[in-house]
Amino acid sequence: MRRFGFFLGALLASATGCGPSFQAGTPPGFVELEDQTQYDYRATNADGLVIAAREIKHEPKGTLDFWTKAIENQMRQRGGYALIETRDVKNAGAVAGKQLRFGHDEGTKPHLYYVTLFVTDSKLYLLESGGTKEQIDRHAAELDWTVQNFRIK
Repeated sequence: MRRFGFFLGALLASATGCGPSFQAGTPPGFVELEDQTQYDYRATNADGLVIAAREIKHEPKGTLDFWTKAIENQMRQRGGYALIETRDVKNAGAVAGKQLRFGHDEGTKPHLYYVTLFVTDSKLYLLESGGTKEQIDRHAAELDWTVQNFRIK
């Protein structure tokens, strides 16, 4: 997941710098990690599956479709990730977003990386989760819960 943060950070402008204007819920079986520097929120479970969220200033302005394609291109060109699927999602406030599901292999183990994007006039909100395919499959309900309970203040 660290590798992705580097790529996405290069693609998008800097974080807002103030406290986040969102509330990320920690799903059952996960614990929130304190003192994070690259993310506004980060949590993990005992198996090492990671969930993270960040807020980024929405400049330059673009639509949800624009940012979805920009993230897809960046992940493919610089990260070596293959886009497996794109899903329409909604958060707790019924804000429409997109979830991009990427895959790549590390050695002989398949890994999955999900990026969920919500766009408002002033901010981009990214929820990221990544781990082995086995971890992601086993904890799919918790990952869905995280998106459904994400609140923009």
